[in-house]
Amino acid sequence: MVSSVSRRRIVIGLVALACFALLAAGSVFWRYRDMTAAILADGATLHRILSQRVDQHDAHLTSLAALAQAADPPPLDAIRQVASSITRFYPRIQAIELADLADEARPPLLSAGVPLEEAFAAAHQSTATLTVVPVAGAEQVMLIKRVPATGPSRYLVIMLINLRKLVEIDRFGPKPGMVQLLLDGKPLLAVGETGDEAPVVFEAPLASRTQPLVLCVASPLSLSAAVPSVTLALIALGVLLAALILDRLLAARAAAREAGARAALATQDARLAHASRVNAMGELASGIAHELTQPLTAILSQSQAGQRLAARPDLDRASIQTAFEASARNAKRAGDILGKLRSWITKGQPLVEPVDLVQVIGDVVQLTAEEATAHAVTLSFERPAHPAIVRADRVQMEQVVFNLVHNAIEATKALPHPPRIVIMLSTADTTAELRVRDNGPGFEAASLTRIFEPFFTTKRDGMGLGLSLCVTLVERYGGTIAARNLEGGGAELTVRLPLMESALGTLLGEAAE
Repeated sequence: MVSSVSRRRIVIGLVALACFALLAAGSVFWRYRDMTAAILADGATLHRILSQRVDQHDAHLTSLAALAQAADPPPLDAIRQVASSITRFYPRIQAIELADLADEARPPLLSAGVPLEEAFAAAHQSTATLTVVPVAGAEQVMLIKRVPATGPSRYLVIMLINLRKLVEIDRFGPKPGMVQLLLDGKPLLAVGETGDEAPVVFEAPLASRTQPLVLCVASPLSLSAAVPSVTLALIALGVLLAALILDRLLAARAAAREAGARAALATQDARLAHASRVNAMGELASGIAHELTQPLTAILSQSQAGQRLAARPDLDRASIQTAFEASARNAKRAGDILGKLRSWITKGQPLVEPVDLVQVIGDVVQLTAEEATAHAVTLSFERPAHPAIVRADRVQMEQVVFNLVHNAIEATKALPHPPRIVIMLSTADTTAELRVRDNGPGFEAASLTRIFEPFFTTKRDGMGLGLSLCVTLVERYGGTIAARNLEGGGAELTVRLPLMESALGTLLGEAAE
């Protein structure tokens, strides 16, 4: 005869087994759902990145087409320069060509190594403004844009895209998994593998009206991989303890442990929130200190110069007045910088207006002349014969030029040979180009690729924010910035910004004369 104790234990055991089965099934289900969601999120992330990249292709093709229509015949030197810049900064774009659709026997205009026969054949078969053509036997596609887009087209702008570099599965794709790019249902690229297990598939067309590519991401996911062994062991242990603990005292102790865990989690959350606030304040303070160092240094330099002039027996009022005006100008500049920082914090917009780079550079040269003279640095400015007008915020452009010139002075002030800095400003086609060149030691090979990274610095007391800020400000107004070492020693930093239409009109008028 079964005793009441045995019956109670049997009932407790059955209830505990049922609870364990339910909890284990729920845990596996939730883990499987989370893993599936993570795979789909990876696919959505890759889809967003690729959509942005194909939009960049449209922008590049539009720019090149505009250049090709700017004159007859097209300005090949300007097109070649823009194409070289694009292929240098976007490795997935392997080559860019401009072909004469009216004279197919004519040699390639840019000699970029693009398969022109396939391009001409595709152009004759399609009348679309932009056509996507797979390259046979290669993981490449050609983007063919007609120029002009309306009416009979004379030229073809051809861009050769490396699909493997476009996808970059090592950086963005699921691991392990398979990434495919499809065009009209046919695979152009297949990278990776899914194995024998049933995959979770993300498939969607890229968000482009001109490039009808479809992204397919498949990652294997088995039910065994979704079984959380540690979690199941903890569930079993908890069920066993719950089955054995039948009195209120142990139940109260379990509730106390749960309350303690919640309190510890709340404490940890508070600490993390405090650490986040401290970190944000530290970054903001570093940025303010870095930005205000420049005008405050200039104010100190001009004030000291004014003191020295005032101490002379032959009082030079004009020079003292100049020093005071420079101090006032830099004090206003410091106020403008604080205003810009406040605007950034409150999501304000910079004051974008026509800015003459010749005047900006002239002001910066005058601002840094005292520092250059103090270190025996020869500072010269080779200015163009006409204004170089760009659309930008004047204070931010002064920050960029000041940073470049100040860094050049810092690099050359301790040289064994006479230090020299040359600032060159020129305009060509649609671009203003500023070069700051010095005869200092140049950049180390390991540092040259990282000098524009935030908080990376080669100075002992630097914060690594100057050049990073320059990149942000220049790119904000559609420009680029680059650095290189000169063959004879020294370094050169180059800033390129798009000219305004008024400046372009001046250049075109002079060219016509």
